[in-house]
Amino acid sequence: MRRYPTSGYLFSGRNPRKVGPVSRPSGMQGSGMAWEATGSLRALMKFVLKCAVVLLVTVMAVMGATTPDQSASALIQRLMPSKAGSFVCEVIPAEGRRDVFEIESREGKIVLRGNNGVSISSALNWYLKYYCRCEVSWCGDQLALPDPLPVVKEKVRKDSPHQYRYAFNYCTYGYTMAFWDWARWEREIDLMALHGINTPLMATGAEVIYRNVYRDLGLSEKDIESFIAGPPFLPWFLMGNIDGWGGPNPRAWYERQEALQKRIMARAMELGMRPVLPAFGGHVPAALKQKFPEAKIARLKNWSGFPGVHVLDPSDPLFRKVGARFISEATKLYGTAHLYSADTFNEVDPPTDDPEYLREMTRQVYQSMADADPQAVWFMQGWLFVHSKFWTQPRVEALLSGATGEQMVVLDLFADGKPQWQRTGAYSGKPWLWCIINN
Repeated sequence: MRRYPTSGYLFSGRNPRKVGPVSRPSGMQGSGMAWEATGSLRALMKFVLKCAVVLLVTVMAVMGATTPDQSASALIQRLMPSKAGSFVCEVIPAEGRRDVFEIESREGKIVLRGNNGVSISSALNWYLKYYCRCEVSWCGDQLALPDPLPVVKEKVRKDSPHQYRYAFNYCTYGYTMAFWDWARWEREIDLMALHGINTPLMATGAEVIYRNVYRDLGLSEKDIESFIAGPPFLPWFLMGNIDGWGGPNPRAWYERQEALQKRIMARAMELGMRPVLPAFGGHVPAALKQKFPEAKIARLKNWSGFPGVHVLDPSDPLFRKVGARFISEATKLYGTAHLYSADTFNEVDPPTDDPEYLREMTRQVYQSMADADPQAVWFMQGWLFVHSKFWTQPRVEALLSGATGEQMVVLDLFADGKPQWQRTGAYSGKPWLWCIINN
């Protein structure tokens, strides 16, 4: 799997509906109304929503929480402190279920409005790009702003048709992010907010969850150390390909990653992002068999020269018990936006082609999430369909039939090069994201 962040389009059902790019440097796309209400009814609805927004912001301020306008103002201060006083951030209601931003001039200042911190930040990026001819990007910044700042003669209003504007895949956390500190993560989160990304995979500190869950299940420190991989190899551990390679990790590493992920999650969520957290996909330590002799555990074939890993059978009652503990531990440590990621057979084939086994694997992975979080939505990487000829259409349908369209979103990770939606009946009707791997 390749190394750079993933972003995409949102489609749903067997007949894909292109709704535009998930994340673009210019901010969110599109404009228009999401409601059919007209005249006085629409005005009343807007008034009610505005009152609700004011009430919500007031409650957040009283409780000491960071409000969307405060989170966006802080981003501006970090990005261009000498000009921060020239911008005013305000909160407005969403456009129905769509994120929205507005830009206008008022009393010599630039007013940026949005329904959350990402929307307000996207408004800033739009203004910088199209009014100031400036650029903030992963390739560098050009922030030679005009003085005075250009006036917005007519109010700009943009809404986004994209519920999920996704970024990253697991490999990014090995090839690129393995040793990032808070300063680098803070920059990345700012970049995502400016470019409208609201659904990033946040896998930092996942190894802490693994360690804690298997400790609670009674495994020894030695068993856990031989299971969890070292920092650059954690993505392939999390995707169920390897055990222990590059490990063991010192205690200080776990402490560092836990503290770092807490800061990452707090910042992302105060900006209005919905981070995707790793969940349990069936990959277990070999030592689990010793602790639970009756457990149904199979060993997969070797992967890229590494010995095959062990997978807990989805029919085993222990499966949901372990999976629910993962979600509970993740939520306790880092909070949750109710979105989770789990890979069952990444670049390795299942131990059987029995359709019921495939269906049950998906059902139990999701149910283990829902046991701990009834609002759970599973983001499943579709890379397994790219990699192996095992995945014929009937087997794809069997695997995906274990969850409903409300429970799962599939990521067509390499849709720009090897799209899978065309050959899988648009993932048998599941919602899915059209993704691009940028190298």
